[in-house]
Amino acid sequence: MRFTPKALLSLLLLVSPLLCASANAAGDSLRYAGALAFSPDGVLFVGDNVSGAIFSYPIGRGTAPTAASAPLEVDNIDVRIANALGVASNEVTINGMAVHPITQDVYLSVSRGYGDGSLPAIVRVAPSGQIFNVDLHGLSSSEYKIPDAPGDDMHFRDRSHDWPVPSAVKYDAKAQIPVRTLTIVDMKFHNGELYVSGISNEEFSSTLRRISYPFTGKASESKIRMYHIAHTRYETRAPVRAMTFATIDGVDTLIAAYTCSPLVLIPVSALKDGERVTGKTIGDMGNGQPISMFKVNVYGQESLFVTNMGHGPRYIPLAGFSKAVSYTPDNSPKGYPSDISPEYPIGPVGKAVMFVGASLHADALNDKFLVSLTRDAESGNLNLEALPVAPLPMKLDRIWSEFDFPGGGPTGN
Repeated sequence: MRFTPKALLSLLLLVSPLLCASANAAGDSLRYAGALAFSPDGVLFVGDNVSGAIFSYPIGRGTAPTAASAPLEVDNIDVRIANALGVASNEVTINGMAVHPITQDVYLSVSRGYGDGSLPAIVRVAPSGQIFNVDLHGLSSSEYKIPDAPGDDMHFRDRSHDWPVPSAVKYDAKAQIPVRTLTIVDMKFHNGELYVSGISNEEFSSTLRRISYPFTGKASESKIRMYHIAHTRYETRAPVRAMTFATIDGVDTLIAAYTCSPLVLIPVSALKDGERVTGKTIGDMGNGQPISMFKVNVYGQESLFVTNMGHGPRYIPLAGFSKAVSYTPDNSPKGYPSDISPEYPIGPVGKAVMFVGASLHADALNDKFLVSLTRDAESGNLNLEALPVAPLPMKLDRIWSEFDFPGGGPTGN
């Protein structure tokens, strides 16, 4: 979530004062469309922080696109979505993204309008680039209600005395946002269960939920503690911002990324109902806030692709996680280390990769491409684009090098 003045105002208008939303056009019960996830057989899960619930919609298996399909490229995606929904472009906020595991359609969760009049919508972008407003009314749905979601009266603290910028007015506006906007932060479907990161209404608020699907009310909830290297303390409040799963040293493991940006390993077997779990902090990618994290295969090496609102994307080879050092107060840098500290980044956090623009949301598209919701570096336009996983997730239309001149083409490979 980017707290630019416009985004901050949009979010404040959307959720205050009582997290109310009108009856909507996206589904009878859905009041806000946030985090998205798919099951392998095409069930779409939508996180609703206003209702404190998760909704499921069986989209179906569909048909995979042909290999001859051109890579997805939709410029000015927010303007095109606004046109499809019949609203002005400045009334569209994109909250989340997920790729259908079979059809490779890109699904976007959207808020249209502000305040009490805002409506949730789910938009589908086909591999051809066509945009469709998904009619959820025509689909059967089920709901899981989060029992301990924060109430409307819980707000963030005012941080105007912590940092010199921006103005106190903007910090005050941020403090008016209800903390329940972080009830559901990220979702992943893994081995028949929906894993949900977010917070609860308790002081030890950082929570991971394992929810059985189909929804029967059966779920387990674990409280997560981790050592934050940059903050030099154990933390129990801030939620996991992005997560995925992998087998590490033979153990089914949840990989979690937090704000500022620790990388933490948690054995899935430890995520039992009522347990307080301490994750294993293995590194820190540098100050910033992770947005998306998913697995890719780079020249035969299984890796993570991680986007971050504070810096460019990273490739992180999973091989580096094997028998990784666990950072604690005893072996971590002292003081408040930051990006300018010589120790940073720390741990097996891979490398930043060249990326033209800012990737706000990303997901795996297929074995050769990923898809990114990208803010263009020059124009500021918001584009939806497929990018090659290897050798670099980039395009060549916005950079100029020796290779662009006559006679200066690349040689060899």
